[in-house]
Amino acid sequence: MRSVMAEVGTTAARLPSRAVGASARHRFALGGFALALAAGFGSPALAAGAGLPLEVVLVAILAVGFVALGWMLGRRVDALTESSLEDPMTRVGNRRHWEDRLGEEVERAVRSRMPLSVLLLDVDNLKTLNDEHGHALGDRALEIVGAVLLETCRSRDVAARLGGDEFAVLLPRTRASEAKVVAERIRSSLALRRRALGGAVESLLTVSIGISDLDVIREGRTDLLFESADEALYAAKEGGRDRIEVKTRQCISGVICLDARRHAKKKDLAGART
Repeated sequence: MRSVMAEVGTTAARLPSRAVGASARHRFALGGFALALAAGFGSPALAAGAGLPLEVVLVAILAVGFVALGWMLGRRVDALTESSLEDPMTRVGNRRHWEDRLGEEVERAVRSRMPLSVLLLDVDNLKTLNDEHGHALGDRALEIVGAVLLETCRSRDVAARLGGDEFAVLLPRTRASEAKVVAERIRSSLALRRRALGGAVESLLTVSIGISDLDVIREGRTDLLFESADEALYAAKEGGRDRIEVKTRQCISGVICLDARRHAKKKDLAGART
């Protein structure tokens, strides 16, 4: 029964997209028809009224028509691209968006020698919410977490749902100590929301968060950064849930720590001169 309902839900979710696509095709067809009419019947009159050769008027009409059609097509492509990178339930990015941006930001951080942090979030007790209170309430819990992430994250941050009960936030130009402030903000905002809703959501909806940054990995690689944050998340779950754990280790990164050592050396030299 659940598989049947899941399939029905998937099909229903696709219907608006098909309707929008059909509507777009109809608009393009009508636009092309109107352009043909304008070119066929309106051009001689316009040419006579403007005192211009008929060929010039025809080219102008066609140019305007193609610009308008191109603008409409561009809007449609933009909308499709955006929807393909968004998790439809929570409105944050999806896994594809996360993986694309993670690669870009790690490369940028390594190149510019700037810090970069990752938060991995696991929705505690989602299985209990689904099994004991229904999938509708479980879906509502996921929507709440997505809304909290969108509200609390900065414009440069990248929030995404990786699948199931797991979310992630990419924090450019942010060290782990600063990322912990963002994580605390997420937990506080979620606590306010669940208290306002009451019931099972109030008692069960919490998140465990693991944090890591480039300082604790030897190479600027996406897999190492993700695995480090995942280890911190596991520690948060094992420590009792509804908590934040930061991956800490003596700074071993050749990306960030090298600049820190240079900065300390410059301070020592400046102190020696004075």
